[in-house]
Amino acid sequence: MKKQLSFAHLSLPTALFFCFTAFAWSNDVPKELAERIDKVIQKVHDRSLRSDVNTPWAVMHAVVAFEKGLEVFDVGEGKNINAIDYLTRHAKFEGKLIYQDVNGIPTLKTRGKGDKSFLVQDHVDQYLFAYADAGVDLDREILSRTGRKFTVNDKLKFAKKGFKDDQELGWTLVAVSTYLSFDEKWEADSGKKYRTEDVMALAIQRDPRRETEGGPHHLYGVAYALDKYLEQGGKLKGTWKDARKYLDKYVALTKEYQQDDGAFSASVFFRATRPRTPRHLVSTTGHALEWMSLALSPEELKQAWVLDAIERLVTDLEKFPTEVFSDGGLYHAAHALRRFSEATGG
Repeated sequence: MKKQLSFAHLSLPTALFFCFTAFAWSNDVPKELAERIDKVIQKVHDRSLRSDVNTPWAVMHAVVAFEKGLEVFDVGEGKNINAIDYLTRHAKFEGKLIYQDVNGIPTLKTRGKGDKSFLVQDHVDQYLFAYADAGVDLDREILSRTGRKFTVNDKLKFAKKGFKDDQELGWTLVAVSTYLSFDEKWEADSGKKYRTEDVMALAIQRDPRRETEGGPHHLYGVAYALDKYLEQGGKLKGTWKDARKYLDKYVALTKEYQQDDGAFSASVFFRATRPRTPRHLVSTTGHALEWMSLALSPEELKQAWVLDAIERLVTDLEKFPTEVFSDGGLYHAAHALRRFSEATGG
């Protein structure tokens, strides 16, 4: 049910301003555009996933986009398997299950020098982020190479113990704001104690341009955690008020550097730059829309400049086969469109 706007407590000039603003943002997403969004989301969803073709990293990105509603054809098993079950119990790297049992800790190989471990996990807590964002329960079972069984909760415990101030924070923010209460405090191996708010405080001190892919994943984590906090009745003050300002700053830069055709800048927050190819456009515009689908309100998402970006993204997704796009760019774009559609009532 949509909330009814009330301006009775405001002065007349202020009430008139908000009435005008609400009217300007009250239009629904054009029906034709909404239908096109649905079709390209389905197009990406229908892309087949196979254990002998798609890396665990690619399947993890597909889970980010489609959560629990996706299957992978496991060649070894000779059948389709739910994508989350596949990642937690069946996915292999170099012929072995991806989860290792390292001193009783469920461990994933993560990008290292001189190896291909990025084909499993590219960033610390990336799988935990995917599980949290997809609503995977903490008691979900994980099977390791030794046959030992763990749970997602075991991964969470490991993430809390291993947390460091200087690690990437976007992925971790999604996990802790999903799985922990906001007043819960934990102690890392360093001896330092943290709450989710402390992780947020670290995050908003960062220059997102120095983060992965120029900042969209970092900003997604900030926006996601702020949303969760407010959903649970948190007040917009202190660190959380600063987080709102932090997001607003980069929304403004995204709008400032937007291209005339609606695409967002290929240089993210550095300057206004045109994407070089459809592959580049879908990745950069999709990543930007993904974090802004959370950072903007449903009404703000219906503003013309956002709809222009949606239109531009959808056009290239319609025009080219999915093989043209990178796995990460494609699935983050689909995730952005799903988030946008859900937020705006599509």
